[in-house]
Amino acid sequence: MEKVFLVFNTAAIGDMLVTNTLVRNIKYYYPQSKVVFICNTPFVDVAKYQDGVDDVVIFDKKKDKTLKGIFNFVKNFPYKKPFASFVTYSNERNILISRLLGSQHVLSNHKGIYGLLNTREKFKIPEYIHMKDCWAGMIEALVGEYQNLPIKYNPPEVNTPVVQKVKSLKRPVIISTTSNYYKKDMEVNDCVELFKLMNNEGLTPVYTGAGAVSADFAEKLEGCEFVNLVNQTSFVELANIMKICGSCITVDTGTLHFANALGIPVVSIFYDGHTDMWAPDERLYRAKTLDGYHSPKEIMDAYNELCGARV
Repeated sequence: MEKVFLVFNTAAIGDMLVTNTLVRNIKYYYPQSKVVFICNTPFVDVAKYQDGVDDVVIFDKKKDKTLKGIFNFVKNFPYKKPFASFVTYSNERNILISRLLGSQHVLSNHKGIYGLLNTREKFKIPEYIHMKDCWAGMIEALVGEYQNLPIKYNPPEVNTPVVQKVKSLKRPVIISTTSNYYKKDMEVNDCVELFKLMNNEGLTPVYTGAGAVSADFAEKLEGCEFVNLVNQTSFVELANIMKICGSCITVDTGTLHFANALGIPVVSIFYDGHTDMWAPDERLYRAKTLDGYHSPKEIMDAYNELCGARV
């Protein structure tokens, strides 16, 4: 019989993409399996086009988080008694859902007070540091090992007006400078100086982001030339645009992991550290990680070293 595997990650974009190493490991060891990704409402397309994902089920964190919502979710879930559930983070709710669904194996890095809900197959899951390893390593409880596989995202090709706009640009480079935590963000003055350096080399910064913080940041960028796409793209459009640009400079945010998953070179700046948990594995990706503060010139030098000077 076809084995059904559930992968729970109801966090945000980057977390979901990093989970793809686990998804690809499931397909590596169980090639005939069905992998079902459970995610939050806004991020369906982030899960849907990951390599190895066969189906996506939405867990709406706004309406399904109550006890009644959880039981309705379980009642309506299309895959009962799956072979295994993998739960990322210390999420008692998703572990409980897995048990209520009748999962034969429930695996997580769970350390919470409800750990008895978790099944570890009498196997002590190693406490890895990098999140890719933490999540992919859960499969060791079933197969005794795991493969260090790169994440992959395979979006459909689209040719919407915003995508056409980027196609018309001269030497575009995707840029992302804000995140969901201000300490990880680039300073406005540094971004302006970086864009000026890029302009001098004939490059066109294509600035992306979502939400009020990114929009406010873009409004403050004066005295430099760039294309502002904040709040103008879907995830599929963003992926298409990134492939057109062919290279990326970003802070520690979802754009970094999109670049890795699309196979394009990326310079990532980790202003707030945590490279041991989230930085790209340079054995798997064409990537350059800058840990801590780096000047705009240092960022530009790293970009040219990675991508080749494009004067």
